[in-house]
Amino acid sequence: MKYLIIGFISVVFLASCTTDETTIYEVGSDFIENNTQIKVIDTFSVKAGSFKLDSLITSATGRILVGNIVDKNLGHLSAKSYLQLLTADYSLSSEAVYDSIGFVLNYDTYYYGDTTKVQTYKLHRITETFLPEEGTSFYNTSSLKYDSKTIGELSFTPKPTKETDSLFIKMDDVLGKEIFDKISDNDINNSDDFLQYFKGLAIVPDTTVDTHVLGFNVSATSATSGNSSMRLYYSIKDDDDEDNSYYLDFVIASASQQFNQIETDLSNTDLGDFVNGEEIKLSQDVNNLIFAQSGSGIAARIEIPAIKTLFEQSVNSTTLSATLTFYPLVGSYSENNPLPTNLSVYIVDHKNRIIKQLSDADGNVASAILKEDNDEFNANTYYTVDLSGFVEEISLTDTTLNYALMILAENYTNNVNNLVIENNVSTNNKIKLSVKYLNY
Repeated sequence: MKYLIIGFISVVFLASCTTDETTIYEVGSDFIENNTQIKVIDTFSVKAGSFKLDSLITSATGRILVGNIVDKNLGHLSAKSYLQLLTADYSLSSEAVYDSIGFVLNYDTYYYGDTTKVQTYKLHRITETFLPEEGTSFYNTSSLKYDSKTIGELSFTPKPTKETDSLFIKMDDVLGKEIFDKISDNDINNSDDFLQYFKGLAIVPDTTVDTHVLGFNVSATSATSGNSSMRLYYSIKDDDDEDNSYYLDFVIASASQQFNQIETDLSNTDLGDFVNGEEIKLSQDVNNLIFAQSGSGIAARIEIPAIKTLFEQSVNSTTLSATLTFYPLVGSYSENNPLPTNLSVYIVDHKNRIIKQLSDADGNVASAILKEDNDEFNANTYYTVDLSGFVEEISLTDTTLNYALMILAENYTNNVNNLVIENNVSTNNKIKLSVKYLNY
């Protein structure tokens, strides 16, 4: 309808509004009488806060996450990984001789935190069957029991940006020799046999130090270049009496048989721990800030109750555009925690349950898009979101939809980066919705 109207009238003037009241532009000409107006409102009251999703699926992400960090805003976060391992061949030559065993972790170039610091990883043997508590997925809150005995340990300073590099964690030779002997003696000759004996492996970081979280490649096939695996080395002496080295690679059984447990402690932060998924920490109670953190489930929430009343005084109205603008806190992002180019935006209900992903007026997915300021102060770096579809849905629906917006990183299940959003009137970096609509 809006295209038909504009096609038959003369638009006198369109402009953005930065005043504290509704701006009205008359649409028409001197010889045509009509009540058509274009209005711009950008003084909506915004209710912004943070909440924490009950859980996120962290299995089948294709990334091992391990490490430990402390953040002044978001407290203590640690990531450990659990893997179920199998090999493609349970046969060894009668001439084979055991050499050693270890775990190879190949970097996938992801990192968060200070990579100049030394971190320690320990390997533990999982002692319970590798099954999720319910359904087919594991979550950031999932865990499996493992033996307290360490079967491998490595302290290191990482080089995560070198994709061809890897870590090698030497493992207990008693365990390695036992696996070798069981395969050689045909006590283990298939995957079921092996899983009965060795249920899986947990990779656990030192949680007493503030260091970093790293990402490593993981795939269910040993043919994948740069894959992480448990590697059993052996040698076979040839006729020329030279030893030739070989190995068996034990990789994850399937993509769903690896997951990352991500634990957080916000008790010593201004944000504080969350009681449940319905609790909202409002920005005015947390230094005028709201937060989103991948991996942990902490999400930014923006609610604009007045949208429902937008068209109450108009018989016929339609939204021409609606743009949400918000600013990341200057100093909260860096090379180690870069701002995402795009953020995912979801519609949630009053209990923070996800309804659907946000879309524009044409039904296309609407993301938050970064507009980056290139000067040294980054004072005008912000995100914009097309809320045209959301405003139309809320304002024109007969029923009251107590909907809000949830903002998270696009790949929020396979990393631990965070975003701090400012909602501060005094600095003029407040969350703002600007709506341009047509009355006719």
